[in-house]
Amino acid sequence: MPWPALAKRMAIFLMAIPSRLGAASQWALQLWSSATAFPDRQLAGVKVAELTVYPAAGQQSLAATVAATPPAGSDEQNVALALVFWDENGLPMVADVAVYPRAESFVQPKLAGNVSVALADGQATIKVDAIENPRAEDNLSGTLALELWALDAPYAGGSWQGIPVASVILGVLGGGSGQVDSHFVVPAAAPEGPGVLTLMLREWGPLGYVTRDYCNLSLEMPVKPKAAAPKAKAKSKPEAKPVADKVNKAKPADKASAKKTKAAAAKGIAINTASETELLAIKGLTATVAKAIVAGRPYAALNELGKVKGVGPKLLATLSDKVVL
Repeated sequence: MPWPALAKRMAIFLMAIPSRLGAASQWALQLWSSATAFPDRQLAGVKVAELTVYPAAGQQSLAATVAATPPAGSDEQNVALALVFWDENGLPMVADVAVYPRAESFVQPKLAGNVSVALADGQATIKVDAIENPRAEDNLSGTLALELWALDAPYAGGSWQGIPVASVILGVLGGGSGQVDSHFVVPAAAPEGPGVLTLMLREWGPLGYVTRDYCNLSLEMPVKPKAAAPKAKAKSKPEAKPVADKVNKAKPADKASAKKTKAAAAKGIAINTASETELLAIKGLTATVAKAIVAGRPYAALNELGKVKGVGPKLLATLSDKVVL
């Protein structure tokens, strides 16, 4: 099935497995894409779309229109449709998988040419040869934005966890048009230590901001020179220790308390089990968004919170620091 039809319409004949119908409380059809194959029909890559279904014994015919979130990047993708259910413990289980016979290409806004980023003095200098919208002439993009993230590993087009470094809003692009020689200097937070700096091209749509393309850049932060060891002083009469030394030395009990506080803060709020009241303790989160987060459970990755209505880039960054899976 060609991708345009696949994105707008998911249709399949289901033969439900009687032994599992009673044990599973929730079923769904999931569309997955992966740059690699699906060995032994195991799901991999990025979940593009999902449709809740209510299978019964026998044959069913389903047709529906659902929102689709293609993976970022321009590589060809293998596509598979999976029938998934959640067991009594709330764990997702795959009942069946259908792999489409040919790879698909996704037409979406992209970065073109050379991309470079420099960090200095609390600012990020971002240079991109071109930002293009290769869609049809009448297909205007959503609001586009460049976001700079510090990650532990190279980004591969799916969900991610990292530290937001800088961002800039680009506006919209008409189909078949582009923006060339883009050069931006914006405020930036300095990430710590060596890692991967990833520039993402994001587009606003019904699910919030979605990553359309990206570029991984190596990041090597300068190592701070160690302070020179103080020279040995000549022996002299013993002097009274400064009062500050006594104040700065933490007592064992103080250290233990600090460790407990740090451990408690590190746990965060469990996003898949927390109540609306617990979620409202997060600064900037409204009751409406808290209800939307609860309704959208379960989440396989924290980045999926960006699909919840009302969760923009700033709130997503706040949630990433405050919640855990």
